[in-house]
Amino acid sequence: MPSNSSQSRIVKSLTLAAVVAVGTTALQPVSAEPFRLLAWNVESNRPGSPPTSDPQVIAGQLVSLLGEAATRAQVVVLSEVAPEDVHTYRKAVARGLGADVDFLTSASGGFRDADSLLVVVDKERFEILDACELHRFAGIRGNFNVDDEGSSEQGRVRARSPLVLRLRERETATEFRLVAVHLARGEEELRTDQGRMLLAWAKATPGPLVAAGDFNFDWDFHTRRGNGGFDAMTAGGTWEWLEPDPLIDSNWAGDRDDPSRDRYPDSILDFVFVAHEARSWNGESRVIVRPGDFPDDETTSDHRPILATFELPPPRPAQKP
Repeated sequence: MPSNSSQSRIVKSLTLAAVVAVGTTALQPVSAEPFRLLAWNVESNRPGSPPTSDPQVIAGQLVSLLGEAATRAQVVVLSEVAPEDVHTYRKAVARGLGADVDFLTSASGGFRDADSLLVVVDKERFEILDACELHRFAGIRGNFNVDDEGSSEQGRVRARSPLVLRLRERETATEFRLVAVHLARGEEELRTDQGRMLLAWAKATPGPLVAAGDFNFDWDFHTRRGNGGFDAMTAGGTWEWLEPDPLIDSNWAGDRDDPSRDRYPDSILDFVFVAHEARSWNGESRVIVRPGDFPDDETTSDHRPILATFELPPPRPAQKP
């Protein structure tokens, strides 16, 4: 049996070890839980045309998606949101998460500004610091005006400029820029310019970057190629696509003669890209498939949501003076 002095030394050693362990634990940098981003084109209704979606139905689907653990997301990027539906979708995100949210919507949007961008964040996790729209950068256009004489649309911004938000993750104080997009569909030249602009902007913008939304890049599963906009944005490798595995068609475009047949099978329009430090966040994405989602009908969206997961690194310890 050890002596009293030996027992005393053992107790002191264990106490010191405990103090050191507690001190070491306290000095460990904070590492946040992974966060998710959900991007979805909810398909707005064009003014003067028959309805193609019902915001109340889609809002209910948002509540279900965000209420389920497998598809819960703390950052939500929606495109084709009509201004009158902004609060419908904001409330749906808050209800699905069961949390307070903050939001920001773009000012530009095609079809008489009827399909704007909307970003909603969980306020417990993220803070919106500032935002801007990229109408033009480095001399490269990201939008244009209607200049048809006599048109009631003359002077309006025709397409959707990318919306940039600077976000702060509260637990780690990590700041990054999120680019919400819905690039031009019918205007191929503008879409390519938008891709070029986003590349030039990323090269000139330090810090972690994430871009998400409907890029309309027509990336084909068989040829593994996109259109000119995809090539323009990804040239040189500054932007990295978080390619879903498996690849799943993210958009339904019914054939005019046979609505049950997709005109563009095995292609993807919706993407999540990362640049700079965000490339090391172990990001991955997947296309969310729900029973009966395709083909869509006059109440549901013609796009599937994209869900991306990220792991934020712990912050660097402060340097001693």
